[in-house]
Amino acid sequence: MRLLRAFLVLAGLASIVGLVAATGPEALLGSVRSLSWRVAVFVVFPYAAVALLHTVGWKLVFHRTRVPLGRLFTARLAGEALNASTASVGGEPVKAYLLRPVVGPVEASAALLVEKTSITVGQVLFFVVGFVVSIARLDLPARFREAMGALLAIQVVAVGGFVLVQLSGVLGLASLVLARFGVRAGTWSAQGLRGVEEALATTYVRRPGRVLASVVVHLAGWITGSLEVYLVLHWLHVDVSLTDALVIDAFGTGIKFLGFAIPGALGVLEGGYMLVFSMVGLGSGLGLSFTLLRRLRMILWTALGVLALTLARPDTRAGAAAAECGVASVGSGARWSELRAP
Repeated sequence: MRLLRAFLVLAGLASIVGLVAATGPEALLGSVRSLSWRVAVFVVFPYAAVALLHTVGWKLVFHRTRVPLGRLFTARLAGEALNASTASVGGEPVKAYLLRPVVGPVEASAALLVEKTSITVGQVLFFVVGFVVSIARLDLPARFREAMGALLAIQVVAVGGFVLVQLSGVLGLASLVLARFGVRAGTWSAQGLRGVEEALATTYVRRPGRVLASVVVHLAGWITGSLEVYLVLHWLHVDVSLTDALVIDAFGTGIKFLGFAIPGALGVLEGGYMLVFSMVGLGSGLGLSFTLLRRLRMILWTALGVLALTLARPDTRAGAAAAECGVASVGSGARWSELRAP
């Protein structure tokens, strides 16, 4: 376990170094100098509120175990630090690992899948809100609006496909494939996959209200994040409304979606916001300045996540008990076929 924690901490530190190197120390310092003391405010708020809302959204999908909000916040902070360098997925196992004293692996894995779905659905809805508001308030070039509409359609299809995969019972099929290759049904691999499938069924079919509430809270988190755009532009004496800032951030976040496979969306984040700022008449240079400030915030919160990971010390005995409970719960949940039956 010590070697694993050391590896994870090193991976987190690599995330910080990579972000700094890609952004450029001089560019970061230039952005800091432009806002002076306001940078300290920007780093803390509104992202602290955003992180808290996303944590609450995650907490809502746990229906079997009551997980303390503080533990979830710490686990999410540490996991997101690793996501910065691993295409947004490498930190997910870390989140489950840090919940081991409280949550078994089956429930943790299912909750992470549902939370990943709800936060992505929330982001797509944020994109929808921004698109609708842009039609009412902004005179954007027709080709740009059409491109944003096409990108929105792609995201809707992608997220819909992700949901359908979870509802199709593919995890149960995977357990059968494992059995065919000689993995016995009694092993954790096979049992765990079936258990996750049953937990997903229970959450989506029997507790849809929790999933919907999680999506709404995540949407609130995305909307709150647009305050970063408003604050930076306000401090730079640029006349922009809250709704305009929402549109800019919704489109910028939508474009960032294309870089989900790129660690930290390096290049995609900068290019996307430069394009959006240019299309709304604010200039691509201002878009780059804002993105550099957001990079600085990402670097500092990634460092905080690495610190949280360094200090985290899961109780292995409690973790083992939780794991046993998680595996033992397999078969107690409902399968899709049972839930569909009249």
